[in-house]
Amino acid sequence: MTDPNRHPRRHHRGAWHWPARIGLGLLALAVLALPFYAAAEYYLYGKYVSHQADPPTVRVDGDQAAAWSKAARTLPATSAPVVLAYHDIGPAASDYTVTPAAFDAQLTALEKAGYRSLTTDEFVAYLRGEPAPPRSVYITFDDGPDGLWVYADHILARHHMHGTVFLITGRVDDRPYYLSWREIARMQASGRWDFQDHTHNMHHRAALDAQGHRASALANRLWLPEQRRQETRSEYETRVRADIRLSFGDFKAHGLPAPKLFAYPFSEATERANLPMPGQTLQQLLSGSFVATMTNVSARPLPASRRATGAQQVERLEVLRSTTAAQLLAETVRWTQVAPQASAPLAQSQLWTHDDNSGLHGVGAFTGDGPYPKASSPVRYIAASYRARSSVDWNNYEVDARVSGLSDGTNQGSVQVRDGSGAPVAVSVSQSNLQVTVAGKKDRKLSERLAASPSHMLRIAVRDDRTDVWVDGTVHVKIPATGPPAGRTGGIALRVGINKSGVSWPRFASLRIVDITADPREATGSRQPAGTADLLDPNAQWVSTPAVRAPFRVTRRELGPEGLMLSAYGAYQPETTARWDDYTLSGTIARLADAEVSGALWVRVGSPLAISVRVYRDHVEVYSGNSDNLTLVAGRPLTAAASHAVSITVTAGHTVITLDGSTTIRLIAKGETGGVGFSAYRDLTRQSWPTAQQLKVSAIKRTR
Repeated sequence: MTDPNRHPRRHHRGAWHWPARIGLGLLALAVLALPFYAAAEYYLYGKYVSHQADPPTVRVDGDQAAAWSKAARTLPATSAPVVLAYHDIGPAASDYTVTPAAFDAQLTALEKAGYRSLTTDEFVAYLRGEPAPPRSVYITFDDGPDGLWVYADHILARHHMHGTVFLITGRVDDRPYYLSWREIARMQASGRWDFQDHTHNMHHRAALDAQGHRASALANRLWLPEQRRQETRSEYETRVRADIRLSFGDFKAHGLPAPKLFAYPFSEATERANLPMPGQTLQQLLSGSFVATMTNVSARPLPASRRATGAQQVERLEVLRSTTAAQLLAETVRWTQVAPQASAPLAQSQLWTHDDNSGLHGVGAFTGDGPYPKASSPVRYIAASYRARSSVDWNNYEVDARVSGLSDGTNQGSVQVRDGSGAPVAVSVSQSNLQVTVAGKKDRKLSERLAASPSHMLRIAVRDDRTDVWVDGTVHVKIPATGPPAGRTGGIALRVGINKSGVSWPRFASLRIVDITADPREATGSRQPAGTADLLDPNAQWVSTPAVRAPFRVTRRELGPEGLMLSAYGAYQPETTARWDDYTLSGTIARLADAEVSGALWVRVGSPLAISVRVYRDHVEVYSGNSDNLTLVAGRPLTAAASHAVSITVTAGHTVITLDGSTTIRLIAKGETGGVGFSAYRDLTRQSWPTAQQLKVSAIKRTR
């Protein structure tokens, strides 16, 4: 019988009871919230991730493709990159918007001519002194318009190219024109894009004075209307630094690497700023935060080069809606750096650029063929530069020129060397006088009397530390070089002039340019015998440039690059191997997983005629030259494979290359000495790197 006063039995609640109830409650809330979250994400995706367009169908006929392939055939295989500046890609009818079809055709032309694209890390590595990559372009886009995601992305993917966007970070997510952060994240993850700085919010023009004159808000001190005055220098610098900090903060907040390069809004650089002196220029102000700045307008030629590295400013080739694929390729070829060598430059009319007010074109005014300015014209001189943008790093060259048609002191002919540099040297002759002018803050002039003659022979030798001038093999003038080394280099220009109307113009009866590069490298430090080198020692010193470690991972099994680049280069202890000779370098180039991936073994590194053996899955290419300027000298097909064994024997008279024990290439040598190196190339950052396995060097015993 049940006791009515007894309480019912209470069930005991374990320690799990309340956590379970809370968990079930949270789960219920999550289930209820899921549709709202999904709806919000769908809305944000639709707003901030545009639909990507399919790439256009572009057909190129065989003749056009052949012409593009031929266009760059005489250029070096390795040279300083050419930087291209785009704005937007899309159908909009704007001068600064290139159509998708035109963009596709332009990349096709560059591919056919043998150009590849660079990442920012590769380009910055070049600016910091590393060897130039294979013939390349650095493709940049200003502002960050949404057309890059919608139209350009798939076209880059089709051509295995890489693009760099200079972002106005304060405009990101400003739809529909600008990219969104969500699109940027997807572009970054693809490996086809990286992002650099174009200000946070200073890409606009603003008032500079009470009259309302407007110019770049970044490059100028602005008018403060409430105080009825212009910014002080201190206020201006504070505003610029604050904008840079904001842009860097945006990069960090959205998981992007800190920018290394900066593009000027409107390409307005320091020389047009209203900043008072003394004090920092805008370029100097930006140099504290960036490796270099980009501009499309420059007072002197500054394409990517050692000269541009010294100036920390790079000039870009701007691409507009009206630019055809053929025009872009022609200009890119014209900007590609070449060696100082030309047997008949006056026969290359298309490579001369007039920098006078004559309105003339070509070289007729220098050869005596005309045309010339009319007798009534006030023009008294005609001047033009040879390869103005492809000779900016010229040094160690000689110019031989004969100036004829000189009358009694009323006309003159001039050759300018180190053209476009900070201190060009102009050598002028009249019938009986020589004048040498060194330009700079204060021009320096030297004069010498000559034996009167209607014709004089000039020989001008340009070297690192001086310029030597000979006239008719007798008069010799020596001019020390001035300024930093990167600011001394440059090509040549010609000038002819008359003192009064009606006088005949002089002419250049002959002109040639000779490369007089000699091996300037001397072994320094302790000399290391080739037979004692351990190339796969994890502590081995592989360097890209002196004191800069190569981006290599070295193990006892293999050597290979690491990092988000498309190319990598390293030399083994070049300062102690510069005089190596009589040795064999051997190893296996492995992990050739794709047709666009290659690895190269180098010998005679440090010599002007180093040898690079570049191995692909199904062929090998052999190049000769220094690391910034290589020429293809041989090539052979190989049986397609993911790895190939390579052996290179170096002697005073020959370089003998053997692949897979059967294919042999023999090159004649001229006693060049030097060490060894390795480089690797790929077309996408997500591709695996090729490696060098079983790498070793052995000394060859000379037979008597």
